[in-house]
This record gives sequence, C-alpha cells and structure tokens, in this order.
Amino acid sequence: MLVMMAALAVSCGSKSVLEQVEEEYAKGNYREGLYIARLHFRRGGERSPELLFLAGKSYMRLGIEAEASDSFAEVFSSDSTWAPMIAGVLKDEALESLEKGLTAKGSRFIIQAVNYDQDLDFGRYNGLAGDLMLDRKDYSRAIHYYTVFLEEYPDTVGAAVVMMDLGSAFEGHGDTLEAIQLYRDFQDRYPKSRMRSTAEWKLENLLLDSGKEMLSGGEPEEAERILGELASTAGNPLVREKANFLLAEIFESRSDFAKAVRYYTEVVNMNLGVSGRLAEKAKERIERIEAERKKNLR
Repeated sequence: MLVMMAALAVSCGSKSVLEQVEEEYAKGNYREGLYIARLHFRRGGERSPELLFLAGKSYMRLGIEAEASDSFAEVFSSDSTWAPMIAGVLKDEALESLEKGLTAKGSRFIIQAVNYDQDLDFGRYNGLAGDLMLDRKDYSRAIHYYTVFLEEYPDTVGAAVVMMDLGSAFEGHGDTLEAIQLYRDFQDRYPKSRMRSTAEWKLENLLLDSGKEMLSGGEPEEAERILGELASTAGNPLVREKANFLLAEIFESRSDFAKAVRYYTEVVNMNLGVSGRLAEKAKERIERIEAERKKNLR
C-alpha cells in the first residue's frame, strides 16, 4: 500500500501537488489525496492556503473533524479572506448532518461555520442557529437568526417558540423595549398558545423593572403610569403587590398620604392571612403615616 501511494505521489510529474490532490478529491479518494498532501508537508513543501483548504475538506469527508478544524484554522490564520469559503464548507456539512437527523453533529458545524461567517443563512435551521447563539450568550447573533427565521417561516409550527426565544435574546441583549413589544405581539398573535402565560409573566416583570428604572432615573410620572397599569391588571400577584407598594412610595414621597395609604392597604389586603415581607412593611408605613397625622392634629 505504501509503495502504491508513494508511486501515486510522484506520478504525473507535470502536475503540481495541488493538482494531484484535487484530482484525488474529485474522484472521492480522500485518503489518497491526504497522503499526497501530508507527504508534501513532511518534505518541507509550502503549506499554501489552497492545499490546506483542500486537506480540510478531505478530512471533513472522512469524518475526521479535529484535523479538518485544524486545517481550516491554519488557512484562516494565513489568509483571512478564505473565511467565507471555509464557512461554506462547514455550513454544507451542518445542513447535510441535520437533514440526516444528526442534530448534535449539525449543531457543532453551525457553531464552527458562524465563527468564520456570522451572516450565513441556514434556512429552516436558522431557529436552531439562534438557539445555539443564545446558549453561548451571543445575543446579537441570536437575534439575527431568530429574526431571519421568523421573516422566512412566519407561519410554521415552530414560529411561536422562536418568537419567545427572540424575546429572551432581546432581554439578554438589554433591548428591554423590543422585548416588551415582542411579548405584547406574541399575546396578540397567539392568544391560545400554551406559552401565552409565559409571555404575560415575562412582559409583566419587564414592565415592573422598567417602572423601577424610571423611578430611580428621575421619571416618576412615567413610572406611575406603568406601575398603575400593573397594580390593577397584572396577572402575577407578586408583580401586582410590588407595583402597589412602589406606587404607595411614590405618593408618600409627594406627601399625598391618602393615596399612599390606599396603595399600602392594597398590599396588606393581598396578603391577608399571610405574613409577607412587603405586607409587613406596608403595615409599618400605614402606622407611621397615621401616627404623623394624629400628631399634626394636636
């Protein structure tokens, strides 16, 4: 075998090493082509991007992922303009694996491909690409892939799940307003979805956080508007309790003690028979306000 391979490597004297490897690759003789390339490298031959790239493709065809990855990395290191071509090979491998039901393998290749080209289109697997980016906390890329998926497949069975995941990506990226609007849109678009309650929960918590931020940021009027809506309509009792307590604090800071007591009382009433932390604080505030009132009447 070795004699045959050596003969193959030195045959066709007019052909370059690259041409010989290309010829073997075209025939599907990946091992033979790799033998020629590796023999060339061991003899101190030039490690050209073209030959390394072809070696990487050959390793990929043989399922030797680590060697393929190393070859592509060396190509990119020597000439970064090869990135789109490397990404294309990895993308093709990803799609081929996913079509065969090899999700783990396809996912690995998606991640590798995106490392070389962040704007690839994985078609109906863009949702999976978004999931992989979200797991890596690469929120901007997750947003990109989820958005592309929803644009291309808005009416598919998985669109609702992708829409929720897009909201999580917006949250992770700090795009609170976009996440709020998306969860509102989700509730309108999927009123009967099993995930509607999750969207509602996420929306209410984001609105509560926004109200807190506006309050600490010197925007009490806007905070009052948001918290007022949550205090009366929030489905999550914890959100409603916190919203009422914050509203009470806003009015107490304005010396509008009647409204402050009203909202503090609402917090207490929500916790009848339960010793909640906010309820206890609300009782203390009410007692303090009432004591101050009696003192002022003397």
